[in-house]
Amino acid sequence: MNLDLSQRRALVTGSSSGIGECIAMSLASAGAHVIVHGRDAVRTARTAAAIRAQGGKADEVLGDLKLPGQADAVAQQVLDLGGVDILVNNAGGRHGPWTRDGWFHTDEHTWIETYKQNVVGTATLIRRLVPAMTERSWGRVIQIASAVALHQPPHFPDYQAAKAAEINLSRSLSRSLAGTGVTANAISAGIIHTPGSDNELVSIAAELKMDGGWQAHERQIAVDIFRQSVPRVGRPMDIAAAATFLASPSADFITGVNLVIDGGI
Repeated sequence: MNLDLSQRRALVTGSSSGIGECIAMSLASAGAHVIVHGRDAVRTARTAAAIRAQGGKADEVLGDLKLPGQADAVAQQVLDLGGVDILVNNAGGRHGPWTRDGWFHTDEHTWIETYKQNVVGTATLIRRLVPAMTERSWGRVIQIASAVALHQPPHFPDYQAAKAAEINLSRSLSRSLAGTGVTANAISAGIIHTPGSDNELVSIAAELKMDGGWQAHERQIAVDIFRQSVPRVGRPMDIAAAATFLASPSADFITGVNLVIDGGI
């Protein structure tokens, strides 16, 4: 299997921590020159430094993709660095706290801001960075979506809808890129243990009075609470490995796909 990305440049948005950081490290280990993106300068620099410490190549760009003009400014920074062959749209999340508000307590402002946070910046980067890929007849666009877009639990309806939009735009983009040598795919991630999801896992263990924390009851949480077939919580490398494959030459025949990585929920 050819995973050699030594002649490729990649932008991974939201790569200063969590899943994005792991994707950036994985792409760098396959030889890609990675542009690390984040909102926090210290954390972004730390990820880039970690890549360089392992012998990889990394640059840094900063900006909040949901704010007017900043996504465009990030794109310009990337173009000034020479552009990219691989775009991984990982940055996202929910506007405000991850409270279980549900449909009737999630206001219009939250809906709009969550959509902007996940979709609008992504669309801007695609519009600015992908045309150069088509000119070179090679490129990869990967959206990191979420399995909640498919399972629709009763919480976070705004986030679920925004992630469903990412899946939709990936399929639409793949058709727009037909014959260009550029592929577009999505990865729908399930429950992945990151700094951002740790609080939820801790809360579940506390609610169920599980001694020893969630780690001591990981199998039970995965199977009985999340209804997974795989008896463990996901790890960032589960997503990073898939993203690296989809970015590689071995994935030339894969486009318009939503790859669900959720432990078999």
